[in-house]
Amino acid sequence: MRGPPAEAITVANVPTDSARWDTFRWKRTVLAVARTMTSAIRLLEALSVFAGDPRVRVVFTVDPGSEFSLGVAEHLRSLPARVEPWKTARTMDCDLVITASEKVNVPHAGYVPLIVVPHGIGFHKIVPDADGPEDRLSGLVTPEVLRRGRVSLLVTHPDQESQLAAVSQATVGLTVLGGDTSYDGLLASLPHRDRYRRALGVADHQRLVLASSTWRGQSLVSGQEHLLERLLGELPADDYRVAAVVHPNVWTQHGAAEVRRILDPALRAGLLLIDPTAGWHGTLVAADAVIGDHGSVSLYAAAIGKPLVLGAFGAGEVVPGTPLAELGRTAPALDHGEPLRPQLDKLIATHLPPSGLAERLFARPGEAACLLRRLCYQRIGLPEPAHEPPTLAMPEPRPDVTPVSSYQVAGRLTAPRTVTLDRFPAAVRAYRAAPHPDESRHLAVGLGERNVRLFNDAAVIVASHGPVDLPWLAETLARYPFSRLTAGPTLTGCAVALRGGGKLLADGAEADPAAVGSALYTLLVAGEDPEGPLTVRMGATESVVTVRRG
Repeated sequence: MRGPPAEAITVANVPTDSARWDTFRWKRTVLAVARTMTSAIRLLEALSVFAGDPRVRVVFTVDPGSEFSLGVAEHLRSLPARVEPWKTARTMDCDLVITASEKVNVPHAGYVPLIVVPHGIGFHKIVPDADGPEDRLSGLVTPEVLRRGRVSLLVTHPDQESQLAAVSQATVGLTVLGGDTSYDGLLASLPHRDRYRRALGVADHQRLVLASSTWRGQSLVSGQEHLLERLLGELPADDYRVAAVVHPNVWTQHGAAEVRRILDPALRAGLLLIDPTAGWHGTLVAADAVIGDHGSVSLYAAAIGKPLVLGAFGAGEVVPGTPLAELGRTAPALDHGEPLRPQLDKLIATHLPPSGLAERLFARPGEAACLLRRLCYQRIGLPEPAHEPPTLAMPEPRPDVTPVSSYQVAGRLTAPRTVTLDRFPAAVRAYRAAPHPDESRHLAVGLGERNVRLFNDAAVIVASHGPVDLPWLAETLARYPFSRLTAGPTLTGCAVALRGGGKLLADGAEADPAAVGSALYTLLVAGEDPEGPLTVRMGATESVVTVRRG
């Protein structure tokens, strides 16, 4: 029966003449309720079970009662989706309410089926209660909603049924064993790792380090606020890339502008900052190593076998006896007092996936779409569509990234006429590790650099666009009296103007002005003759040029 008893609630039905404007002939209406950005993201994953069915209308609304509802309605509208005001949606006639938030309080719950899907992995964290000063178990539906009946609580493992029952007997008989849409999406995405790496701009020879942070004071970005700068300052830019996934609650609580302000040095150093609404799945698949905390992404990383080291872990927020607590006990911890590169290299080289973790989290892997669709169509009283529900690989990430044009360069002679260069973004040079005894350091600044202070310290000035000629390079060098040389591209390689009037030409298809300029500077500091064949090594790449007087 659709609708409540007359004495239960007054329902504002859709106007009787609305069919005059509709194109599709709906048979059922599903009210999709978001409350936070986190729940909206997972809700959109769940709603894929209705894809391709013109019999079902999905109506979105946002419960504004959370500290973290900022931007949720705007995100849904950007899809674009029509979002009904909360006041209207609460009295709308519908056949099913579906949400990924345990705090949603809709009057329909007493007579319309309500399905609550998890917005993370299981029930592992203790969080503040928005309705009082106490803490609560994240994911546990409020007693008021549970008492109204017709509620289905989706769990991904039978252990979670027992856990919920121990906390609230009102959940007994209401749990439904299903799958996890994010985990299934990750599994489907694993074969597409190369595609995600290309979307992130990560070269085949580079290692991608992903830093993942949950929210609140014991999270990675709170307790280790300079870790991202250290990673970018200690890991050679030609060998490594660094990405960050920050919990949506951080973005909605503080605002995107504040997040970017705090991460500004890391962003100027080339950090791949992942949109909180999309992209973390593909970035996780693309990663070679993950630095995590007690957030769900750490569990997902371990479950799909990624090398994981914990950079923080809020044990006080983790429920004892859960897989997350076990992960905190067994996963290696990052030593913040030691250099980071050796730790990450060792982690990757010696990693062994945790045995049995995925099995403790997911009882029905690969079946999330089928199980959830079956449950939804049972609740709305329609047969499932004839087509099978797809399990889709996740979309490609679209990172927020700023190109880096200036580097602190460590150069050393590693063989006759061979220079090896390690480059580190200039924006985080304060976090650079102690120099190697055999290396010389200098600052190479691109002419596109916006931080004009760097030009005062630059030894090498690089023109990335061309072609340029030697007179132009000499004039450019004259404008920066503290620099030693200027390099830029030519039609056949690159040209270099030296302080004091010297001019060099480097011939070769692989003559990158930044690499050649820094290599020649290293030679000159070592007292070597710049003329002749020159091999330049940066990371896994090697180029050979012939240098002659211009």
